[in-house]
Amino acid sequence: MHGMIIRSFEGFLRNTYGPQLWDALICGLDAGIDGFEPMFHYDDVLAARLVTAAARRLGKPRGALLEDFGTYLVAHPASERVRRLLRFGGVNYEDFLLSLEDLAGRARLAVPDLDLPELELTDCGAGEYRVSFTRPPPGAPQVFLGLLRAVADDYGALVIADYTGAPGARAGISLRLLKADFAEGKGFRLAARATGRAERTA
Repeated sequence: MHGMIIRSFEGFLRNTYGPQLWDALICGLDAGIDGFEPMFHYDDVLAARLVTAAARRLGKPRGALLEDFGTYLVAHPASERVRRLLRFGGVNYEDFLLSLEDLAGRARLAVPDLDLPELELTDCGAGEYRVSFTRPPPGAPQVFLGLLRAVADDYGALVIADYTGAPGARAGISLRLLKADFAEGKGFRLAARATGRAERTA
């Protein structure tokens, strides 16, 4: 797994639950490392152990913790770059969904060796969609579930999203877009906010 993803998970735990939790997790891993470097790659098994240990310490189901992580990647100010990458996909939630299959490619433009799960979007009609994953890393669909819900809130759309994975079946997420303009979306600008005098006078 790419170190940037693990570092994002670290930021999620630190900002949500405090740095003491992260320090305890690193000690408990007993992996001979003091932390994770953002541009390195790490064994998927080690990353899975980290998530499991975090869920156990917090007393939360693993899937629920990963959904919260997906929400964090959109909603927390520390993840503004991720939010911008996602919102680049369209002016409304439906446009965003239709651009999902290009997400992995857009991410590689920013980080060439970052491999996101390949996914397929099926438009089932009447505002219903299905997102299917091909051999995703463990927990990736749950992260995407939290992410897709959070992006809907960001656009102001009313969406029902559920995980549809089952043993022996292809992992997926079902989406039902009830109302695209249910609420006012959050402000968004394509470029990062300028700094200095230009920002103060904008």
